[in-house]
Amino acid sequence: MKNFLSIIIGLFLFSNTFSQQIQIDSLDLLIHQVIKDYEIPGLSIGIVRNDSIIFSKGYGNCEVNKERKVDENTTFGIGSISKSFTALTLGILVDEGKIDWDDKVKDYLPYFELYAPYVTDNFTIRDLLIHRSGLKDVSGGTLWYHSDYSREEIIKRLKYLEPVSGYREKPAYQNVMYVVASEIVKTVSGTSWDSFLKTRVFDKLKMNNSTSLSTERKANKNLAQPHIWNEDYKKVAIIQEKGDNLAPGGFIYSSAIEMSNYMRLMLNNGVFENDTIVSPTIIEEIFKPQIIYPIGSPFNNEFSSYGFGWWLTPFNGHKIIEHSGGIDGMAAQLVMIKDLNIGFVLLTNASKEPATFILRALLLKQFLEDEDNLPDNFYSLVKDWRDNFIKEKKESLRIQLKSKNTKPSLAIKEYSGKYTDKMYGDIFINNISEEELEISFSHTKLFRGKLVHWHFDTFKIDWYDIRVPDGFLTFNFNSKREILGFSIDQENLLDVDFGELKIMKN
Repeated sequence: MKNFLSIIIGLFLFSNTFSQQIQIDSLDLLIHQVIKDYEIPGLSIGIVRNDSIIFSKGYGNCEVNKERKVDENTTFGIGSISKSFTALTLGILVDEGKIDWDDKVKDYLPYFELYAPYVTDNFTIRDLLIHRSGLKDVSGGTLWYHSDYSREEIIKRLKYLEPVSGYREKPAYQNVMYVVASEIVKTVSGTSWDSFLKTRVFDKLKMNNSTSLSTERKANKNLAQPHIWNEDYKKVAIIQEKGDNLAPGGFIYSSAIEMSNYMRLMLNNGVFENDTIVSPTIIEEIFKPQIIYPIGSPFNNEFSSYGFGWWLTPFNGHKIIEHSGGIDGMAAQLVMIKDLNIGFVLLTNASKEPATFILRALLLKQFLEDEDNLPDNFYSLVKDWRDNFIKEKKESLRIQLKSKNTKPSLAIKEYSGKYTDKMYGDIFINNISEEELEISFSHTKLFRGKLVHWHFDTFKIDWYDIRVPDGFLTFNFNSKREILGFSIDQENLLDVDFGELKIMKN
């Protein structure tokens, strides 16, 4: 694999005299191998160098068992790479003197409120973008994930989220704060963030099929279908998420060719085809390390940092500027090395696979001419880890501890009723038979499933949608055997942590 990639990148990118057909064939071979080994339905790649797109192509299919092929114009979800676009829209307003990075959020959004008055009053736009709120990682996921809450409604409920550290004490990655940031753009510009993004960024970069709106995305006939594992760990297509309420933090859709134009803008200090979209000063601030993150990395870095929507990692005199993205059934990587004027983007229509991670690591190894940090058998090591992970997950499904010969404390129908979490809202437990209950979240149709008694006052949740793994629900009682509420115990879903909910019976 090491020699294979050396041929591809060394000759294809850095030599002026090469047989283009041979190098494209070699790149095809690599990507087809990744698609096969990791069961990726489709993948698209774009590589830029010196303000030019030097390679862009699609591989595989838009959907399993369908003949619709992926090409360089196929649209994928870019996940959290969306955050950098939100930072850029704010940067345009800073450039115009309409806002400052250190302005107070409250000055633009009077309804913005967090867990303490001091934090609320002093929280800045900079704080929004660099993950130093004091909340836990990806806090508030239940507010946006497949919910009908608008961006403003999500923001109004942030006051119920509980901190796990001091304000500005240490970083913890967030999605919802980028929703807040987008509403500032709306307030200042007088138009929606989506409209501002389209007219001030997408249109100027010829990103004609890129969008933050699900209605526009659905009209695109060249759209990749998302895929996840089913219970047998085979890839199955799922319904596209709507995602509009979290678009500023994770639900922009774009293509390899159009994201390549975006990389050209960022690498060229805010200029695209002689049109200055934003000043070099703003690009410099966006790419400036703002907060330090300790990390583990294939490149043996002890730390990384976060700018405005970008991870920034030093390596051998270079600064790696990057972000990954993941939503249900989609995964993406975008990486730039500014001093080399090189960048690449990888888009796939499968989640929870290390395919983009592998390609990112191996491509970076060649771009940085690093021969020491990745082992020669890196590819096989990751493949073995992935196969063992699936094996262990399958085995864990067969081994679930259950106390036998127990029964619930109450008759099944007595567990039914309306329950409430002050952050999320109402959750209903309905009696559907003598033996079964049903749970349904009032603002999230996806969170609906059957409850079957497991042991004592714990019920197994058989969620109806394949995206939600089965979990357990345990009812809590007071000393009089009156139900106080319940808790949900299950694997976190994307960025949803059910453990944040404090669900009480009405």
